Amino acid sequence: MPAKLVAIGDSLTQGFLNGSISQTHLSYPAMIARCLGETDFKVPDFAGEGGLPVNLETLFQMLAVKFGEKIGVSDSISAFLATQGFLDRVEDYWERGEGTQATQTGPVHHNLAVWGFALGNCDTLTEATCRRFIPIPKDHTVNQIPEFAMYRTARRTLNPSFDAQYENLSQLSAAAEIAKTQGGIENLIFWLGSNNCLSTVTNLKIKWSEAADLDLLAHQRSCNLWLPSHFRTLLWQIADKIDAIGAKNVFIATIPHVTIPPVSRGITPGATEEQKLSEDGYYEYYTHFWIWDEDFANAPDKYPHLTRDQARTIDAAINEYNEAIKLEANKRGWHLVDICNRLDRLAYRRQKRHTTYEFPKELVAALKSHPATKERFTSDGKPILDTRYLRLYADQTNPEEKYRGGIFSLDGIHPTTTGYGIVAHEFLQVMEQVLPAKPKPLNWQEIISADTLLLKPPENLQNLREMLNFMQNRTLLPNLIKVISG
Repeated sequence: MPAKLVAIGDSLTQGFLNGSISQTHLSYPAMIARCLGETDFKVPDFAGEGGLPVNLETLFQMLAVKFGEKIGVSDSISAFLATQGFLDRVEDYWERGEGTQATQTGPVHHNLAVWGFALGNCDTLTEATCRRFIPIPKDHTVNQIPEFAMYRTARRTLNPSFDAQYENLSQLSAAAEIAKTQGGIENLIFWLGSNNCLSTVTNLKIKWSEAADLDLLAHQRSCNLWLPSHFRTLLWQIADKIDAIGAKNVFIATIPHVTIPPVSRGITPGATEEQKLSEDGYYEYYTHFWIWDEDFANAPDKYPHLTRDQARTIDAAINEYNEAIKLEANKRGWHLVDICNRLDRLAYRRQKRHTTYEFPKELVAALKSHPATKERFTSDGKPILDTRYLRLYADQTNPEEKYRGGIFSLDGIHPTTTGYGIVAHEFLQVMEQVLPAKPKPLNWQEIISADTLLLKPPENLQNLREMLNFMQNRTLLPNLIKVISG
């Protein structure tokens, strides 16, 4: 029997959220596989210590249990030590403990996605290559994020048993191995490219790719925005290899505009609400989400930022990437899933709160039926799920004032479990037009029940400014965001 589904991608396809990869069974390909009737969809195991590199939800919840909704001045030292203890356990687990050991989840996974991978890594990085470049671990006392965490993830994903037989498999050659040994592949998902531009909005600067970057490994490059000509070259180099896998159907997705997720926050100091956005939907500046608007407005030059024109430049490059993807898909008979368009329609702030995305009716019904989310609706019956950073105002009685966000997780980059359900929905909408047998519907009740950020958000989100300030002063937050964005 051929494999019903194989997925190649980055963090979005692996199921990354809250700063870590941990719940791979809740990735959107795993959701789709269940709809296709696949009962043995193999995914890697990253459950230990909340995942890799650092699970912010686990950390927020741990601090909330110990210190309540706010870390007071008298608690700061205890909170610092508790955070340090948590990070020390995480670092030890993934650099020296069980996280370094082989697993029996393979031998080859059907979800081959690895967070941090850019277009071009899918045929160059293998378990053996990653192993060669991971340094001997050091027991840090300050910066305790596991070193070379992306390469550690790649090893556990591409060759989980650390078997010499599979050590030289890249994402593409691993998919080819599945096709050869399992009688083919019915459906192949390919979604890479976000990491060819993502770190522009986390580093808040632009460094264009150079020709030499085409031949460098991930850790050897310093660019964060690929020239569209270089992106096209990578796509052309990879396209024949995708076709050579011989999948019956190939589904390829467009790259979202990275200026929309709340990891960077748009600010126009001194402007009225009507004047903040330009006609084409951009703020004057974009800075880190842990910097508050009034602090930035008082001294813009004090804080790192992108300008409005730089944000336009980033999105213009993404538009060219997507045109290349669409042309290649049309040329080769691949099926396009336009995730960029869907996120544009969900963009709460860019659309001035008037979003045009229509949530699946089954999602709406699941929210209404769950006791923890049944009140998460506007007065006119729309779900309160948007692209703002997740917040909770527990003392408010009006749901529109009580809830904020819900699409993106605590790292400000990656979706919540519900957000991944929306991604799965969009892929299935295209699959339904292609496949001879209609896939089963998503189990939205199960998806909502698994979304702990919606059901039981950490109570310290009520004091988000203090929490983010604590994380930023601890240096954890800036370092983690830098690591997970490439």
